Amino acid sequence: MKTYTGGAAVVGGLILAAATWAPAALAGETTPAPLRMQDTITVLKPVTVQGARGAADGRASGTSVRMDRSKLVRFAPATVSDAIVAIPGVDMSKTGPWASHVSMRGLSGERVLVLVDGVRLQTGRGHGAQTSLVSMDRIETVDATPGAGGASNGSDALAGTLELSTHRPLLAERTRASLTLNLRGASQGGEHSEFARFRWMARNCGAELSAGTAALGELVTPDSTYAHSGYREQDVAVRGVYRHGIAHLDLEHSMHASYSIGLPAFQSTLGSDAGFPLVGRDADRLELSLTPEHANAPAAKLLMVQQRFRTNYDETVINERYLRGRLVATAQSDARSRITMWSKSVQPSITWRDFRAFAEWRRESTTGPNYGDSTVRNTAGEVTYHESRVTEDVPPARREVWGAGISGAVRPYGFRLDGGARWDHMHSVTSPGEGSWRTPSNVTDKNVSGEAGLSRAIGEVTPYVHVASNFRAPNLEERYVNMLVHGGLMVFGNEKLRPETSLSTEVGVKTGELFGGKVSSTRLSAYRSDVEDLIAIRYVTLVFGVPRFENQNIDRARLEGVEAQADLRFGRVQPSIAVAFPRGTDRNTGEPISDLGAARATFDVRVPAPRFVPLGTVAFRVRWTNASRTSRGEDVLARPAFWTASAEAGMTALRARWTLAVRNLTNTRYFEPLSFIPEPGRSFTLSVRRDVALPWLTPNTER
Repeated sequence: MKTYTGGAAVVGGLILAAATWAPAALAGETTPAPLRMQDTITVLKPVTVQGARGAADGRASGTSVRMDRSKLVRFAPATVSDAIVAIPGVDMSKTGPWASHVSMRGLSGERVLVLVDGVRLQTGRGHGAQTSLVSMDRIETVDATPGAGGASNGSDALAGTLELSTHRPLLAERTRASLTLNLRGASQGGEHSEFARFRWMARNCGAELSAGTAALGELVTPDSTYAHSGYREQDVAVRGVYRHGIAHLDLEHSMHASYSIGLPAFQSTLGSDAGFPLVGRDADRLELSLTPEHANAPAAKLLMVQQRFRTNYDETVINERYLRGRLVATAQSDARSRITMWSKSVQPSITWRDFRAFAEWRRESTTGPNYGDSTVRNTAGEVTYHESRVTEDVPPARREVWGAGISGAVRPYGFRLDGGARWDHMHSVTSPGEGSWRTPSNVTDKNVSGEAGLSRAIGEVTPYVHVASNFRAPNLEERYVNMLVHGGLMVFGNEKLRPETSLSTEVGVKTGELFGGKVSSTRLSAYRSDVEDLIAIRYVTLVFGVPRFENQNIDRARLEGVEAQADLRFGRVQPSIAVAFPRGTDRNTGEPISDLGAARATFDVRVPAPRFVPLGTVAFRVRWTNASRTSRGEDVLARPAFWTASAEAGMTALRARWTLAVRNLTNTRYFEPLSFIPEPGRSFTLSVRRDVALPWLTPNTER
C-alpha cells in the first residue's frame, strides 16, 4: 500500500484550518472591528463575466449552453473535462486523468475550437487543445456552442466552440479587497489541490493575483491501480484593469505548467509506457476597449495575445520478436520530443447595435527536436543492435492567418434573422535547417464560412432554425510530419491536403419560464452535419518491415442526432434533465461511425438541506450512457452501457463553505465512450472555501 504525503498534507491542512477558525466562530463574534480581516461566506451565484465571447454572441438561433461556477464545481471535478461531461453532445477523449480532448457532436481534437477568454487554446501544430491547461479553480463560466462556428472564429470550429471564461469584474463603485482560499482533498489516488486568489477593486482600476497547485498520485479504478498515471501542476495569473472615460484597459499574464503526466492508455504488459514530463502554457493578453456611454454609438475593441506552449513527450515501446514461433529477441524504442510552439494574434472589432465587424491576424510557429534510441536484445539480454538519432518530427514551420468578417441581426415582422460571414487566408511555410533532406514548402488555403439563423418568439416559446458552414485547415503536423510512431510505424505528412469542410443544420425550439416558474428553461433540437474531406492516416506501403502511413483526405461523414435539456423548479427543489442521442454514418461505406460518442441521459437535482444546517444544500446526479456502436470487425471503442451516480452535500460552518462530494457512488467500472482509460472508482472529496474581506486595504473615507 502506498502512502500519499500530498493527500495527508491536505487533510491535515483542512483540520488545521478548522481548528484555526473554530474558536472565533464558537465565541459568537459579530461584526469585526475596523481594519481587521472580515470573514465572508460566498454562496456561488451567477456572475457577469467580462471579456471576449465566442460564437454565441448575438445569435438567438442555434444551441448555446452555459455552465456558471455553481454548476461547474458541483461534485468536485478535478479537471475541466470532468466538469463539462454533463453538457448534451459533449464527450471527452482521455489517454490519462490529465490528458483529454473535447468531442462535440461526434467530432473531436482539432475539430473543436477551445477558447480561453477569447484566446485560442489550439497551438496550430496539431493534436487539439488540452483543456487541463486551464486550472479548474480559475474558471468562472463555460459556454458550449455546438455546430459549425467558422463565421465567427474561422478555422477549427468544425464541430463547435467551447469557451472557458476566467475573468470576473474588477471594477466596483466602492473600493474593496478580498482574499479567497480553497483547499480540496480526495480519498483515492492522493488527489489534492490548493488555491488562493487576491482581488482589489476600485471605481477606475482593479487588480487580481491568483496561484494554485494540484496533484494526483495515481489512477485508482474499482478493480485496479495504474502506475505512472498521475500528475502535478502549478498555476499563476496576474491581471489588472484600468478605466479612463470610455477607455478600458485589461492586462493579464498567466502561467500554467503540468509535470510528470502519466498516460496509462499507452502502457503494456511488456513495459511500454508514455508520458509528458512537461506541458506548459504562458499567455500574455491585452484588451483595449472603447465603450461610449450613448447606447447607439459604436464600440471598439482590440485584443492582442502572445502565447508559448511547451510539450515534452517521452515514449518507450517494447516489442517481442519471434522466429518460427520461438522468442528470439526484444526490441525497445525510446523517443523524447521537446517541442516549443508560439502563437501571436491581433483581433480588432467594432460593434454597433446588433452588428459587428471584426478582423484577425495570427502567426503560429513550431520547432523542436526528437531524440530517439533503438535497442535490440537477444534472449540472454545481450545488446545485438543499438542506434541513436536526433530528428525533427516537424521541421521549423509557421502559419500565418488573415481573417475578416461581419455579423449582425435584424428583426422584420417579429422574426429575428441573424447571421454572418468570414473570409480566411492561411499561409503555411517550412524552413528546414542546413543539411536537412527536406525542401522548403509554401502552401496557401483560402476559405469563406457563413451562418444564418431564423427565430420567432411566441411568448416564452421560440422555435428556430440555423444553418452554418465551416472549414478546418490542415495543421502543421498533418502537412509536414515525418516520424516513427509507437516504435512500429512511420507517419508522413502531406502538403497537398485539402481543408476539411462541413455544413450543419439545426432545427429546434427553446422556452423561457413556463407554468408559473416551475419550468425555468427547456430546449429540444435536432441537428445534422455533413463533413467532407476528413483527414486521417492511411496505409501506403511496407518498407523493410516497417509500415508507412500518410495523412490523406479520405472520409465523408454524416453526423446527426437529437438533444433535449430542461431546467425545472418545484419550490426549493431544482431538478434538471439532459439527453443526447447521436448517430453517425460513413457516407463512403454506409457503416456506423464508432468514435462519435453514445446516447446519454443525465438527471441532476439540487435540494436544500434542513433549516438547522446553515445554507445547506444536497445534490445528486444520475447518468446513463448507452453502449457504443461500432463498425463490423472494430472493437477498439466498443463500450457496454453503464449507470453512474454522484452525490454532494454542502454547508456553511466555522466561517467557511464545506462541501463533501462522492463521485462514482456505485463504484462502477466504466469507460467514457471515447476514452481509452477507465474512470476512477468511488472517491470522497472534501473541499473547503473561505472568503475574507480586507477592509484595511481600502481608503479611510470608504470604510
